[in-house]
Amino acid sequence: MLSLIQRNLKLFFRNRAGVFFSLLGALISFVLFVIFLKANMLDSWKQLQHPARMLDLWVIGGTLAVTGITTTLSALSRMSSDAERHVYEDLILTGLSRLKIQISYILSATIIGTVLQGLLYLVMIFYFNKIDGTQIQWSISLQLFIVSLLSSFSAALLNFVLVFFMRSVDTVGKFSSIVGAMSGFLVGTYIPVGVLPEFAQNLVKLTPGAYVASIYRQLLMHDILKNVNMNILDNLKKELGVGITLNGHLTSLSQNIAIVIGVIIGLLAVIVIINTYYQRKRRFSME
Repeated sequence: MLSLIQRNLKLFFRNRAGVFFSLLGALISFVLFVIFLKANMLDSWKQLQHPARMLDLWVIGGTLAVTGITTTLSALSRMSSDAERHVYEDLILTGLSRLKIQISYILSATIIGTVLQGLLYLVMIFYFNKIDGTQIQWSISLQLFIVSLLSSFSAALLNFVLVFFMRSVDTVGKFSSIVGAMSGFLVGTYIPVGVLPEFAQNLVKLTPGAYVASIYRQLLMHDILKNVNMNILDNLKKELGVGITLNGHLTSLSQNIAIVIGVIIGLLAVIVIINTYYQRKRRFSME
């Protein structure tokens, strides 16, 4: 299985155009913030200390969450490509079970998502440090790395379930374009979560990426939010998605982590059920 993971990684990173386009959704959110959103948002929060640095950290969290979604989806297009070109059947002949082959795709996508999140994180930190003097402690960066693993794994599992039923690379490509366009809205990067209409906010709450973005923001913005007046702190957190409003209360860091882990467990169960169903179906067809 390790050799199959290595093969998937080599094929992905060999396609430089594919790597770029997998990052495009995240890059768009970053560029839109720098060119259009930042100035308007600074006017809204100019009463705060260091509002530019606060917003820098806010967009870093959202952009990393988008990266985890789009890059893992792009990586999993390899599975559809293998199925379409009948490579999948050849891999089974090597003696690996279908479940192990599928796990190799998921782990490959997780590694790819984590690496590209790290790359984009370094780019954004370098840029914002030069522009606004924004700095992040090494201890926080280490925690962000752990979150990036959680983010990539949860996104890889969800994307796997979706891509599993797509047997055409063209279909996956079109789906990836839709996800790339929507992901920035779903994690509250193009538009802050608190500004969205109620229906859109409820939709955001159904996506694991929103909770991942919230985890990132809670870690990144923890210190800078200590200087915010308590009278506006809850409203600020709600609007910027530093916590998701559930039952009238903002989720804490531990609650967001628990939700993401719960989603991971649920998706793992779904994958096992799917495999069990198809194995039984295949067994009956052979009898």
